[in-house]
Amino acid sequence: MPVGAVVGGEGAVVAVVAIGLHLVWPLWGAGAAIAVWAVLLTAPLAASRAYGYREPEEAERVRLEPAWRNVQRQAGTDGHRLVVVESDELNACTPSWRTVAVTSHAARSLPPGRLEAVLAHELGHVLGVRAVPAFVHAQVTLPSRVLVWALRGLWRPVAPMWKRAVAWHRPIGFLAVLLLAAFASVATAVLALPTGAAFAAAWCARLPRGRAEARADAAAVRLGFGAELVAAVEHRIENAPHGLPMPLVRRAQGLRRRLG
Repeated sequence: MPVGAVVGGEGAVVAVVAIGLHLVWPLWGAGAAIAVWAVLLTAPLAASRAYGYREPEEAERVRLEPAWRNVQRQAGTDGHRLVVVESDELNACTPSWRTVAVTSHAARSLPPGRLEAVLAHELGHVLGVRAVPAFVHAQVTLPSRVLVWALRGLWRPVAPMWKRAVAWHRPIGFLAVLLLAAFASVATAVLALPTGAAFAAAWCARLPRGRAEARADAAAVRLGFGAELVAAVEHRIENAPHGLPMPLVRRAQGLRRRLG
């Protein structure tokens, strides 16, 4: 289903809910419903900053588009947007139910069959009822990532400004560093409590992550990409730089069991 149609359908539902809330809670009820919907709509924009998602580059697009079309055709869907996240991992997180992410490692280096299998796994996170836990997980973990991104943005200019101040060797440069560091310190102190709460919520949300990965693997197997997916996982295990990655080993074992 096209994204425009989905958003239009959501808008109609939100309008009905807003009218109902307005009857119970005049003015503020309708405003609350619209505000919540606006937050949910703009969450992918915040996620693109916090997670580092971007549109595929031209070379990546050439490799991704045919594979993505084939995977969506096998799944009977065409309403999902594909983005890339800079990572050397095999799989990426899911930012929302309409957006599927693939790592730059997979987009650039996997053979076509294995790339399709990885894309089928990522799509498996948001197919059918699995879209609900994926969406909830994204919404719960997003605040911690946004806060970390904001804090890094506050502190990032301090070191370059210090180097410039040393090079200039002028009081005005050191004063600018002091003011910038003081502002960043105050902002960090203000954000410390919500950041801690966001990290606690994100940690709790990651506890069932293994089951979500297993369900996405099962969806890829049902779509006919199981053999290529287990090959991609086992290749990752064989080339692991730091010891034996047990989560991937268990994942490969589960895939083998599903393939019989």
